[in-house]
Formats: sequence, C-alpha cells, structure tokens
Amino acid sequence: MRMVPSTIAIVSDCDDTLAPDTTAQLLEHFGVPGKQFYAEQSSRFVREGYDPPLAYMNAMLELARDGGPLAALTRETMTQVARQLKFFPGVPAIFHELEAEIQAKYGEYGIKLEEYVITGGLADLISASTLGEVVDRVWGCNFAYDGSGRIVGIKNVVSFTEKTRFLFDIEKGLAKGGGRGPYDVNRPMDADERPVPIKNMVYLGDGPSDIPCMSIISRFKGYVIGILSDHEPYKTWALGFGRRANVTVPAEFGREQHGYRQLHQAVVQIAENIKRDIEYHRQTGGDTPRY
Repeated sequence: MRMVPSTIAIVSDCDDTLAPDTTAQLLEHFGVPGKQFYAEQSSRFVREGYDPPLAYMNAMLELARDGGPLAALTRETMTQVARQLKFFPGVPAIFHELEAEIQAKYGEYGIKLEEYVITGGLADLISASTLGEVVDRVWGCNFAYDGSGRIVGIKNVVSFTEKTRFLFDIEKGLAKGGGRGPYDVNRPMDADERPVPIKNMVYLGDGPSDIPCMSIISRFKGYVIGILSDHEPYKTWALGFGRRANVTVPAEFGREQHGYRQLHQAVVQIAENIKRDIEYHRQTGGDTPRY
C-alpha cells in the first residue's frame, strides 16, 4: 500500500530574498563597495561571457591577489563576517517558529517541516551565519582554499538552472545524507517513492535566477512566493510576467508582516492536505507515513 509522504520543505533563495546581498556584505567588510564591485569588476567578466556566479567569484579572486583589498579574506575571516550578516526582518526566526508550530499541530501524523537554501551566493558564508544554523542545508558557490585558508580557486558554482538539481535532491531524500556522489540524484526513483514530493514544497525567490526552480515547483503543483524588489523593479516584473509566482510579498517576515502570513498559510495548507491524505489512508486500511 502506498505510503503518504509527510515532509514539507521550504526552499529558498538567499540574496535579496532572505537577506540583503550577502556577498556584498562580505565585500564591504573589506572596504570594497558592493554596488561598485558588481558594476565594474564583476560585470567585466559577464561581458566576456562568464556566467554571473563565475564572474563575481573570478573578480573576487583578482582582488585577493598581490596584496589586493581581499588579500585578508580567508575561510576563517569569512566565518567571522558570517556571524555579522544582516537578514531581512523575521529571518531566521520564522523558520524556527513554523517548524515548532507544525510539530505541535501535526506531529501526531508524522508531518514535519524542513528548510533549505539554494543560492548563487557563497555557501560557506551563509552556512556559517545564523541562517545556516537553522536550515537543514545550504547549497551555493564555494571557493577552494590553500593550506592557510586563503581563497585560491573556484570549487563549485550554482547558476540559474543548476539550482533545479537540488530540488530533486530534496524530493528524493538525498539532501541531508552524507557521502553522496554527484550523480546519485540521477538514479531512477518512482514518483510515489519520493519522500518530499514537489507538491509539498514552498519556494521563495526574488528574480530571474529563480525562474527555473519556480517553473518546476509550479508545474508539479507546489507553491511559489515571489519577493518584491524595491531597488530593482525589473526583477519584480520578471516574476509577474508569465505568472511565475502564486503571490508576491515584501521581504519582511516578522510575525505581523505580510511575508510571514503568506508563508505560514502556504505551509499550513500543505500540512492540512497531508493530514487529510493520511486520515483517508488510515480509514481505508492504508499504511501510516514513513517519512
């Protein structure tokens, strides 16, 4: 008898969704103005055909060489800056609160909430922040470090469509397992065996780089929350064009704010749907959920 998947996942971008650009915050700690960096150093690589994540990372590597302004950037200093990162109102407390509420109201059904971040920003930076302590996993770009912890190369990047890979890691239950190979996500798995079906996901994103993920979530009946951009109106227009988001909200997640209410409602509605399915299966002799 088919078992009812009972895990809900909030999947979110980070920069300009949960926080002001975290890479810019890191740069500004070392005296490099973020807006100028993207307009000048990073955009030069973009004009040469680099994907935006590769562009900003190569630009940072340039600034780290030969006594440049990022010469003191190490894994250790990145961790120190991470502790000072600023997030939008209500982040990361909202994840604590929603997880506790789902456990209290639906724990008897085995329903639980998990949170993931998929970002084109620096995973090491975000993982070491207060947000990284709350969510189940952060995927993003990473530098390679030398023996003294200085950045010396690019280890991996997460570009636009690359983000979608991690949706399937979550769906197949691979997100939290250690020792996984890079190709494990491509192994066949029947749809009814997947622990976190996409319809149980809520995706938060702010602009064009999130559109591939938004398209997949929407196609499989998940829920998409777009984050409004005050300083880049085009990003909000791109969300609305083609109806990529079910709803758009300001980047404010305090308890009395619109972002909190919409995310809360989405999570609770999914929980109610799962509860209904579990009760139906119990009444008809089905198995209780295993996830």
